[in-house]
Formats: sequence, C-alpha cells, structure tokens
Amino acid sequence: MKKSLWLILPLLLSTMAHGQEDSNISTDSIADPTIFGVVKKELDLKDKGSSKLIKVFLDSKYENATKINQGHIDQSQFKVVQSRVFIQGQYKDKLSYAMRYRLNEPDGSKALEFAFVDYYINQKWSLSMGKLFTAWGSMELSYNSADLYMLSNIISNAELFAPGISVTYTQDKQKFKLQFISPGQQYTQANYSNKAYAGLFLWEGVLFKDHLKTRYGYGLFQHDSNKFYSWVTLGNRLTIDNFMMELDWIYGVSNLRDSQISTMANLPASDIYNLRDNVTELSFKYKTGKFVPYVKLMYNYRKDLHNDLSYSYSGISGVLEYYPFSNELMKDFRLFAGYNFYQYHYNESVLTNKGQHLAMIGLRWMVPLF
Repeated sequence: MKKSLWLILPLLLSTMAHGQEDSNISTDSIADPTIFGVVKKELDLKDKGSSKLIKVFLDSKYENATKINQGHIDQSQFKVVQSRVFIQGQYKDKLSYAMRYRLNEPDGSKALEFAFVDYYINQKWSLSMGKLFTAWGSMELSYNSADLYMLSNIISNAELFAPGISVTYTQDKQKFKLQFISPGQQYTQANYSNKAYAGLFLWEGVLFKDHLKTRYGYGLFQHDSNKFYSWVTLGNRLTIDNFMMELDWIYGVSNLRDSQISTMANLPASDIYNLRDNVTELSFKYKTGKFVPYVKLMYNYRKDLHNDLSYSYSGISGVLEYYPFSNELMKDFRLFAGYNFYQYHYNESVLTNKGQHLAMIGLRWMVPLF
C-alpha cells in the first residue's frame, strides 16, 4: 500500500501542475458534495443586508442492500439509511445557524447531531459555538455520511460532532480554524471525562486557481491530566472540469470496542481497546451528462496497542449515480446502484482472512421543505 502511494503522489502533483497552467478550466462542474459544502454554500452571506431566517430540508436516503459473506447471503433488505431534519438560517451579514436532527435514531441522546450559531465579526473573523462539526481534516470526515457508499473504520467511530467553540480566520479563500471541544468517551479516561478538553487546528485551502482544495487538520485529545491522543487528518481534492479526485490520510489513537480484535484475542465483545488507526483513501468521480460514475479505494490498518494485535480492512467501491432532473427543486435528487468488496486480513492470529460483498440500489435526496 505504501508503494502504491508513492506512485499516486507524483501523478497528483503533475496533474495539479497541468491544472495551474490552464486558466480556462472551470471547477464548478462538480459541486462541493460535503456537508460543509451544503451548509457553507447557503451561509456565505453574499447578499449583504438580506436575511433568510429559516430553511428546512429533509435529509433522506433509502436503499436495498444485500450482504454476502463466504458465498452466503447474510442480509438482504430494504432500509431507511437516513431520515433527518436539517434547519438553517441567517440574519443579514452577522449571524447564521444550522441544526440537524436524526429522525430514525433509537437513542434519543444521539438524535441531535449538530446545533450551532456562527457570528461574523467582520469579513475575516467569525466565531462559532454550540454542538459543532469537529474540525477534522480529510475529505471523508467532512462528508454527510448519507453521501458515502463505503465507510472506513474512522468515520464509523470518530466523533464527528462535539460541543465547543471555534474561531475562524479567512484570507484570500484560505480558512484557518482553531477549535476547542469537550471530547467523547473514546478519547478520555472514564474518571476524567467531565473535565477533559481537545484542541484542533484546521486549514481549508484553495490552491492552483481553485483546482486543488485541502483539508489539513491536527488535533490533541486529552485522555487524562498527563496523556493526550494526537490525530493527523490530511485531505486533498483535485477538480478539473468534470473530473474529481480525492486523497486522504488519517492517523490517530482512540479507545473503542472492536469485534475483530475481540475475536482475535478471544475476549468479550464489550471490552474496550486502545486502537491506533492508519487510513489511506483514494476516490475518483466523473460527471457525464446526468450520470456520475464513482470509484473509491480504502486501506485501514488498525492495531491494538495493549494486546499487540492488528488487522487490515481494505475495500473497493464502484457506484453509478443518476441525476434525472435539472430544475432547482429536484436537481439534488439521485438514484444509485453500487457494489462494494471488503477484505479483512488478520495479523498475529489463527483467524482465516475473509472477504465480504455488498450490493446496493437506492435513492438520495436533500428535500427542500421550505
């Protein structure tokens, strides 16, 4: 995997250089698909003096999924992947807010995903407070999970939203964010969880005449009074006309349950492990008419630092999206069909390596209610 990265990076750099030379290439052909893009696009406050106090969306995704393990169908069913109410608004050029509530979440304490207010001090400085997007770098961790078809271990376990405060400085399309949050239990010692903090720094860059966007982040999460967990999250997005490529690297430590480690160690599934993740992801997307083919490659190496056990979780995903409508109300409505293959490779274990197949078909729509 490391060797393949050294092959990919020169290609990325040479393509960036080509994009820099051609000033006629448009980068608007593929819209920002992340939840940050959805929110920020509405909250740029370009119309000074105007206000839109409330906008409401139904954030929805429905699919039929069939999971196959070792030639046997383990699961095949229709399901509601996401059904969430998303509310946002703004007042003139000074104040904006956003909130999202998960309707199909059985645990009421987790239903409110985020709820925050942004105060724009001036054109360069803004202050945010509430339950915020955690200021991770990388592209995957910035996506609305309903827009992803294959997830790494990280996005399944990371704390994507947390209560806290952040300060953002904007200069020439570059955004620099400093954030302080109260981290969740996957980072803190049990008897220290009510007084632990985390600090994160995020650079959202726009380079090479808008062809390259970066999300580079670093975070320190307080485990106890003497111990911190550090996270490096680096994301790159290259767009040239209708083509988009994303390259992510994520590295950090957390305390989590993990069924694969439990099986390898012959320990109870309820045990908590000190896990270090090292994740690399590469994806490609191309827009052609109403169709968007999408391919994603993932490699996730996870190590239990206490029991000295490790395994790799890799995958490849191929999806075809279809956008049948072009009017403003329906333009984000899409149908999709996809196939994922996952591979588990166990180290230091007598377990047999295994593969898993997933076929899916469904629809996705951010429904504008009012």
